[in-house]
Amino acid sequence: MQKIMFKTTFEEKVPLVGDLASFRFAKPEGFTYEAGQWFTITIPSADGPLKKPFTYSSSPTEPFLQVTTRLSGSDFKKALDSMPAGTEVEMQGVFGNFTLKPGLTKLAFLAGGVGVTPIRSILRYLVDTGGGGLEVVVFYGNPNEDSIPFKQEFDEFEQALPGVRVVHVLTQPSDEWSGYRGFITSEVIGQELGDATAWTFYTSGPPPMVAAMRKALDELGIPKEQQVEESFGPPAKPGA
Repeated sequence: MQKIMFKTTFEEKVPLVGDLASFRFAKPEGFTYEAGQWFTITIPSADGPLKKPFTYSSSPTEPFLQVTTRLSGSDFKKALDSMPAGTEVEMQGVFGNFTLKPGLTKLAFLAGGVGVTPIRSILRYLVDTGGGGLEVVVFYGNPNEDSIPFKQEFDEFEQALPGVRVVHVLTQPSDEWSGYRGFITSEVIGQELGDATAWTFYTSGPPPMVAAMRKALDELGIPKEQQVEESFGPPAKPGA
């Protein structure tokens, strides 16, 4: 784990779907991290520095550092969205264990919305490094076909690596949608994976979603040591 602090500069904003966007920063020479890890960033604003944690949505194989976020009305997001190219920011990290573990052969990712950022990082890394012979299934929950972050890129990942498969689950799809409707459940997971106990599960999303996935995995009999979690946002309500 690198508990280091460094300054870098903002390069560009990349709009995604709806109010989601990626922000790319210069990658210092020699800086390394593992796909799926997170850091904190401090940016300038009219009222002083603002600090927030983010997961890298970029891969260590890419020549930039990228974060992806929903542009809410918070002071931080407003400052981030209005930054001109060349703005100096401060980063500290890296942290987190939502990373590839040696010896694993079957990985199942459970993601909701922008919680997919560390998974995008990992998938990009696998594609760029050849995949390592892994079998990967991504269960990806979103409202509808037009609200899926990185949809085109994930389609390309499936084409690039035969071992990668993305299963979309939509809560409000169009009438033409032929995939899963509703939420990611133990039934959906079991139907796609068969013997789910042979897989290691990585769950990433808002706390209520993470809590629901933990319950689904318990229903499937997945041992705790085969579950890795990363939560984004306020905690789940008690009893969730």
